[in-house]
Amino acid sequence: MSSVKHIKQRIKSVRSISQITKAMEAVSATKMRRSQAFALGARPYAVAAFQMLENLLARTPELPPLLLGRPVKRSLLLVIASDKGLAGAFNSAVLKKAEARVEEQTKSGAPYAVIAVGKKARDRFSRRRVPMEQSFVGFGDYTELRDTLPVANSVIQGFLEEKWDEVIAVYTNFKSTLKQEAIIKKILPVTREGIEEMVTAILPERGRYSAEKTTNYKLQTINYRYEYKFEPSPAEILNVLVPQLLRVHIHHIILESNASEHSARMVAMKNASENAKELIGELSLLYNKSRQAGITRELTEITAGREALEV
Repeated sequence: MSSVKHIKQRIKSVRSISQITKAMEAVSATKMRRSQAFALGARPYAVAAFQMLENLLARTPELPPLLLGRPVKRSLLLVIASDKGLAGAFNSAVLKKAEARVEEQTKSGAPYAVIAVGKKARDRFSRRRVPMEQSFVGFGDYTELRDTLPVANSVIQGFLEEKWDEVIAVYTNFKSTLKQEAIIKKILPVTREGIEEMVTAILPERGRYSAEKTTNYKLQTINYRYEYKFEPSPAEILNVLVPQLLRVHIHHIILESNASEHSARMVAMKNASENAKELIGELSLLYNKSRQAGITRELTEITAGREALEV
């Protein structure tokens, strides 16, 4: 049985760890709520832009390059993980899906490129010697649109220059505080259904900002009964609007990944705190047993000594 002093030190260490995990749980909960609020803040713009896109597409036969599909000769994987760990299975779930896709592309002989977002993705692909086109790190907890523009612009520019013919995003979809799902989704070429899905998905399934509780950001179909005059032309406006919608889409994907990261870390730290509490209970019981055994041993020695003297 461990010494009383050793058990006491272990209890002290576990209590210190428990305080840290509780603090990290509180911080992650705050960051998760703020990340959701940031994502929701982009929704009014996304809704208005989507409705304008529908209006423009109905009035011009000329589609911008980002809306035009072509035979796929090379694919781009946009893999979004985090810069930090201690978030349970958050990073491993995304990276496993990305690696499965890379393996599938390699076996089929289909050329591909990878853009990694987050230190965990960059480091994982570097260790596995997966060739990366680019990597981006250092996105803050509350990323703004201007921060994610380099990622979006690299993706768009490569597609327009025909470096790749489709773009597939691998990231974590935030469904609720307790549920996040690593998914693979094609984001280029842009489709009307993809943009509508992006606008709709900004609201989580459950929670404070869910579609059931949020009534100010509904996506509605508008029947235009009046004539629009476009300057310079619908086609030229589309050439500006579609890339901007895609930038918002990629920005939202990164925000959603951030919210999922903080949620996963909050749950992981909560579980760690509960485990620490259980461990402290077990160690306290062991401490009391060891202490009682020591007292019993001392009493036995005293009694034996007295008996020896009386003899």
